[in-house]
Amino acid sequence: MQTPPYHAQWHPHAMTAERTCHDTTYPVQLVDGSTLVLPLRPLPGGEKAIALLMSNQTGFAVEGALVRLLTGMARELGPEVIVGVPTMGLAYARPVAEKLGFSDYVALGHSRKFWYDDALSQCLTSSTSPDQAKHLYLDPALVERVRGRRVVVMDDVLNTGRTAAAAIRLMHAVQAQVVGITAVLTEGWAWRAELEQTGPGVPGRVHALGHIPMFGRADGGWRPLAGT
Repeated sequence: MQTPPYHAQWHPHAMTAERTCHDTTYPVQLVDGSTLVLPLRPLPGGEKAIALLMSNQTGFAVEGALVRLLTGMARELGPEVIVGVPTMGLAYARPVAEKLGFSDYVALGHSRKFWYDDALSQCLTSSTSPDQAKHLYLDPALVERVRGRRVVVMDDVLNTGRTAAAAIRLMHAVQAQVVGITAVLTEGWAWRAELEQTGPGVPGRVHALGHIPMFGRADGGWRPLAGT
């Protein structure tokens, strides 16, 4: 079966999920009362599914609405720097930093440039590419942008929390103060344990626009899994 084109929608009003079982989409309630409608995509094996946010494939109207909400959320934390988590978090970190009036932002990366310092890297694996070990890097040329400053780490979806945790450790390594971790969505709750390993109380610094559960197959579609 051919995968349909990606399509997400944002509505300025609330759309209550009246059904407990969903077929092709899931309405996510956001913090301001608006709704983000995401397509449901089966995972390998076909017994579970996710509500998929593909930040680099959303339309500009959806992106604009999410950037506006993230900007307001980040502003309340009083950051001096926005640090973007690759890959999808960069789609929001840059415009949010610009809307906050900052002259720049900090983009972390997975690709090692020849001048990078291994001391400014963290090893991690991705939930979507579990067989490929990756590293998260902070460019040495950007260290002074964050050293000793109030930092907000920005991602698109917090799932396992591994990448966000690696970003926090990099910030700690250069004496930056992580005042918040912001995301469009949290997915499940595995990220809480991962972030707790970076310091007591760190999961409490997470601020997201909405939450999505994991889904299991049920008669007539997909049902949110208990505990997610």
